[in-house]
Amino acid sequence: MMATTKRGPEFRFFFAAGTSLLLAILAGLWALTLIAWSEPGDSLLAFIKLRPIHVTFAIAWIFLAAIGGIWAFLPSALNVAIHSRKLANTQLWLFLAAGLIALLGYLTGNFSGREYINFVWPASLCIAAAWVCFLMNFFKTVRESTKPWPVYVWMWATGLVMFSWTFIEAHLWRLPWFGDAPVRDLSVQWKSYGALTGSWNMLVYGLLICLMGRVAGEDSTRSRKAFFFYWLGLTNLMFGYAHHTYHLPQAEWIRWMAFFISMTEWVVLLSVLHDWAKPWNRKLWKSHPEHRIPRAFLAATSAWIGLNLVLALLISIPTLNWFTHGTTITVAHAMGSTIGINTMVLFGAGFTWIYSRTEPTNEKPIWWGLGITNFFLLAFFLVFILAGSVKGLGMVRSGWSFNEAREHLTPLMGLAGWMGVGLLFGLLLLLHHWFTLLLRAGRTVGNGDQA
Repeated sequence: MMATTKRGPEFRFFFAAGTSLLLAILAGLWALTLIAWSEPGDSLLAFIKLRPIHVTFAIAWIFLAAIGGIWAFLPSALNVAIHSRKLANTQLWLFLAAGLIALLGYLTGNFSGREYINFVWPASLCIAAAWVCFLMNFFKTVRESTKPWPVYVWMWATGLVMFSWTFIEAHLWRLPWFGDAPVRDLSVQWKSYGALTGSWNMLVYGLLICLMGRVAGEDSTRSRKAFFFYWLGLTNLMFGYAHHTYHLPQAEWIRWMAFFISMTEWVVLLSVLHDWAKPWNRKLWKSHPEHRIPRAFLAATSAWIGLNLVLALLISIPTLNWFTHGTTITVAHAMGSTIGINTMVLFGAGFTWIYSRTEPTNEKPIWWGLGITNFFLLAFFLVFILAGSVKGLGMVRSGWSFNEAREHLTPLMGLAGWMGVGLLFGLLLLLHHWFTLLLRAGRTVGNGDQA
């Protein structure tokens, strides 16, 4: 039996996240078509504006959906109620204000041109205020629990704190005495960007571990192995950025640190390969039928973790990084991470929450969307690796200029554009079902779901 209730913050965050993903993929596809079949230009929706729109709202999708997942699963994990739903809703409205301000800034050409956090400062203030709300609400919520924290709650707490620090670092360039030193500026920017990625990975991978425990029906979230990988992830969060700075004129020890920290991902890769062969994984697939959907997304996530880790390890080798840095190989790695891993986890967590609050319905759109998305993502991934290899070899060995590289890559970019259309179609199928079921699930909760 279902009971009616007010829509909680998790519903609102999931809905806003889906909207952000829709905007991100439309901007990304449009940008790709400009690369493949047109000149960059300087129109209202030129590539120089579409790229930051795509990146910003893709990152917003990850954060908003992760926060929605935290508010969805944290109460039952610790047997507590959310401290303040009003504070959670205030946080969301501040995020939405930041997104609107950033979008207007991009469309009018008012942005910094930096790699990631390049929107106008009022948007940054809104994000900072929203994050303060999140910090207060999260820690006041977990403080009410008498249960030991599982590892994923520690990961969420770490991600919250680390984002606060790295967000400050990412804005140091606005200080004249700091931004006027190019090497220091670039070094700290890449450090902050790496930690930014690490902070959302803490949130998303925490959801992954939470979801795996629920589906497997066993709690290994307080084991030594779980906390070992927590500390390994924290190390990568703090220092994993450094392989992006191989080419900067900086101290040699930083390059060596970058290399060895990056190579620790071998441990993660071997663990993933080992888990695929464990009876636990077979048990996962034989568990309750209501877990069909999260199982499918977890399987896709595992495959992409393995594939993307192999690529990450290769491009972290200094000799290979010389050819791959600044090419579409880096983009392929980013797409494998944001869509293959993060998006699969977030869809899995979101649909798990949705299906716990709705009557069984037609699952075919989800299965079709999942299959089409991963097929075209893999094709896109491979095309971009090929294009990046051609560009890297051409620019390093043959001395191609940017325009020469662009001419040689036009056929591959055209092919990537068609792969992007297929990827868009798969994601749209998932989003259509996401929005449809959210509207149905937003006003109902199952008996006993609230702490």
